[in-house]
Amino acid sequence: MTLKKTAAGLILLSVMLTGAACTSSQPKSSPSPAATANTAATPQATAESQDAVNMKGYIAARIAQEKVEFLFAEAKSADGSFILNPKAADGKEKAVKFLSSYFDTAMVDKLTAHYLTDQKADNTIVTNKKSFFTSNLLATKKEDITFDASNTKDQVKFTTKDGVSYTTKKVNDKFVLAAVQ
Repeated sequence: MTLKKTAAGLILLSVMLTGAACTSSQPKSSPSPAATANTAATPQATAESQDAVNMKGYIAARIAQEKVEFLFAEAKSADGSFILNPKAADGKEKAVKFLSSYFDTAMVDKLTAHYLTDQKADNTIVTNKKSFFTSNLLATKKEDITFDASNTKDQVKFTTKDGVSYTTKKVNDKFVLAAVQ
């Protein structure tokens, strides 16, 4: 359900941005040299605020936790056991590849060690039904978290009201979940 809400939100955002880009009725003209010089002289005007960066880190952590639930706790075998979701992966290697888009390497190793078992059901791997995460980040709101004052544009730390700390870091211009404590 949360995956559908996230997808719907992303679609709505892209439609709004596309609509905003198309609403200009003024004919386009090339900027004057003075305008170009002013733009080049103030690069900080386009810099992202730390609040925006913090939200990107928070959203990345929420998406990462959602992907773990999708991969390890959504599909069930005929006997009712949780299994590795065959829509996303058919073995450990593909599970690692899937998770590496949302987690750093060390976290991927911890997650696969926690969830993947030696048991099989319906020709796929049975997963551990106990969650790796001690709190459900998907049930939080922005008001439920406190951002660390030392956050940077490349690393965001925050703590939930339950006392669980999350660290996201930027990898290839995208935030990934790096630690949960």
